[in-house]
Amino acid sequence: MAQTNEPKYAPGYDLFKLIVAVILTIILILLLLRESRGRFAQPNLTAAAPTETERVVLPTMTSQPPPSPTLTSTPTPLPTSTEPALIEPTPTESASAETVVPTEPIPASDPKECPTAPTRIQDGDNVRVVSWLYFRTGPGLNSPIQHTNKPGTEMGVIGGPVCTTRSKTDDDLKAYLWWNVRMKNGQEGWSAEAPLNFPNYFLEPLR
Repeated sequence: MAQTNEPKYAPGYDLFKLIVAVILTIILILLLLRESRGRFAQPNLTAAAPTETERVVLPTMTSQPPPSPTLTSTPTPLPTSTEPALIEPTPTESASAETVVPTEPIPASDPKECPTAPTRIQDGDNVRVVSWLYFRTGPGLNSPIQHTNKPGTEMGVIGGPVCTTRSKTDDDLKAYLWWNVRMKNGQEGWSAEAPLNFPNYFLEPLR
């Protein structure tokens, strides 16, 4: 039987060559991408580095001490007696100083003309708190509250009374009657004797 010299077909060898070609192509692509990234990143590194001008100028700026102010070396002389206008207070300062002067005492009201519960207290009495009661800086609901006195607290009446009305119409006119009182610790303030709705009382006399 005659033998031919034709090469035999090897499918495994062709597949091996194809795989090697693909791997080489991938390696080439990765090398190209790495080189391109290095080119783009190189300008940023050079830009961040300080120049020769910066290296020389920055140390000279920080090494120089700040100049001393001229005001501390040569103190300003005080005004002499020949210039009284510089040391006298201005009219605005004089007016503000006068506002510190305490105001005049609040005039007392006639309790008979106040539309409130009949008063049972007189100036100079010692009184006792019947129910929880505000202790204010002045007569009236707009005066700031210093604190709240509990029932049984005893105080002395040193002034008043002052009548403040609280009503919407003349037909339903009601009011509070405020007394200037002093606590045992010496603190002074104002408290109402009775609420708008009689017959309850906030304060009662100790006689």
